[in-house]
Amino acid sequence: MRTIFMNANLIDGHGGPPQKNAYLVVENELIRELGDTRLLKTRPDDDLIDCGDKTITPGLIDCHIHMDLHGFADTYQENLVEDKLRTLRTAQAMSATLRAGFTTVRNVGSVNHIDFAVKAGIEAGYTRGPRILTSGRIISMTCSGTEYFAGMYRIADGVDDCRKAAREQLKAGADLLKLMATGAVMNPGGVPGAPQLDVDEIRAIVEEGLKLGKHTAAHAHAAQGIQNAVAAGVRTIEHGTLADDDAIGAMAEAGTFLIPTLSLHDRFEDHADNIPDFMLKKSRQMQAAYIEIIKKAVKSGVKIAMGTDAGTNFNYHGNNAAEIVFLVEHEILSPAEALKAATKTAAEAIMLDHRVGTLEAGKMADLVILNANPLDHIEILCKPHMISAVYKNGQKFKDWGPENF
Repeated sequence: MRTIFMNANLIDGHGGPPQKNAYLVVENELIRELGDTRLLKTRPDDDLIDCGDKTITPGLIDCHIHMDLHGFADTYQENLVEDKLRTLRTAQAMSATLRAGFTTVRNVGSVNHIDFAVKAGIEAGYTRGPRILTSGRIISMTCSGTEYFAGMYRIADGVDDCRKAAREQLKAGADLLKLMATGAVMNPGGVPGAPQLDVDEIRAIVEEGLKLGKHTAAHAHAAQGIQNAVAAGVRTIEHGTLADDDAIGAMAEAGTFLIPTLSLHDRFEDHADNIPDFMLKKSRQMQAAYIEIIKKAVKSGVKIAMGTDAGTNFNYHGNNAAEIVFLVEHEILSPAEALKAATKTAAEAIMLDHRVGTLEAGKMADLVILNANPLDHIEILCKPHMISAVYKNGQKFKDWGPENF
């Protein structure tokens, strides 16, 4: 049986205005047909859904989350939660993420294989959540601060050890690889401006992923680390907070995607009295220039895909769309561009654009039905009552009430 959505405003994900009075046909998890409702030809057994001028967008995509973190004031507190409880909590967080309209996420670092367990549970139907790509443990050189996130890092030094670390994550079921090209903000010993793994080490990791058709993401704040990662062939740069003109140029020339995670710094300021001093200090040192750096990257032709760092301090799962709103409110992207960054461009960044990211015949039926047009009021993406329904693979996952979580 076909499900037909009709009389809708259709935002297809390509960055243009909505198609008014549109219809969309879903059958066997796939989008089969789109067009003008006036030209729709129905069958007796079709399930017709009159959208009544509501807006349909592609399912949203978050390219950077940590699914087993829970937004604690101090991320060290995560170490004090037993793994089985963290797994249950992660399953609930992924349900909240799907309910918010995010049908696909990319998880870029978790502890003790919790990410693999929850992903398998969703795929088996034990719990509800988005489609998940996950990296397993983050590959890092020996450095101060990794102990702050017990079980999240695979320490590797030298080309051979980096290659082995990559193979271990792939064997465990990783969909991509994640590495540290610079130091970090959220541990006491991390130096965000300092390069870490060198080009040859990064290249070894990238090569192992490519053998299986899988990409590599690089945590990279500062310019030299970004250039090292781009030279080694990584597909996405995470953060890019301290990029200079040369780093921006390298990303643009190579076609490397940039995943800025801007809005989390607002969470730091909103809760400054509770954030550890070392995190707040590093965040403030970088944030002043961060917005202008991303604007410069956009003007230089760097492809921007949406990511949130969800799970970090007060950055809760289910509030992922705050990043889209941030990109618009700070005039980094237009509403149409920001929505594209969270759909079409995000799908391209994570190598799923053949399946999701746009509303096209033959792609998976991942849909968000909204009570208004987000291109007119982007903030509605953060308002649960404005999300009428969420479909993943053609199955309806919202509406449901809190009692159904």
